[in-house]
Amino acid sequence: MTRLQTNVRSARSNKGTTIAESPMILMVLFIFMAFPLINLGAIGLRSYFVIASCREAAHRASKSLTYEQAAPVQLGNNTPAITVAEQTVQRYINSFNGVKVQSVRSGIVTVNNTTGNKTGPVYAPLASGNTYGNVYYLEVELQAEAQPLITYNGGLLGDIPGLTRPLTIQTHAREVFENPKGLSM
Repeated sequence: MTRLQTNVRSARSNKGTTIAESPMILMVLFIFMAFPLINLGAIGLRSYFVIASCREAAHRASKSLTYEQAAPVQLGNNTPAITVAEQTVQRYINSFNGVKVQSVRSGIVTVNNTTGNKTGPVYAPLASGNTYGNVYYLEVELQAEAQPLITYNGGLLGDIPGLTRPLTIQTHAREVFENPKGLSM
């Protein structure tokens, strides 16, 4: 080997190796960091939709005239509270994809004005009686499944809700029932 060839080899540097290896490093970072973060954002957004639909269902159902049966009068809001809650949740959730409703339950929570004692939720109409001295709430309980945007196979990650399988969301919302006499129907 000549002296010139030895000098050329020693003059070479490793500057280009960083540029050559960076696409692989960025791809690994993107796969292991970005996709789970995108899934986390999608699950968070879908969870918000479930919680918001439950609140809206409780709000609309609390304005109903009756709890379980249609009111004996012909009015615009003649639909019972239980039906209004279920319809509101279904209407709200159906406008978004990736969420499946498992159950919607509406119950009556009674709070005594003098003692502050809370009873319920009761999932049947109230027995006819004194509606004074109490505050009545309509509580809507909702259970739904939020699907991840991209589902991974378990494998190395294991079983992670929201990443390798759907995330189960349970929430409830409560509103003051506006017509307490209607709770016995």
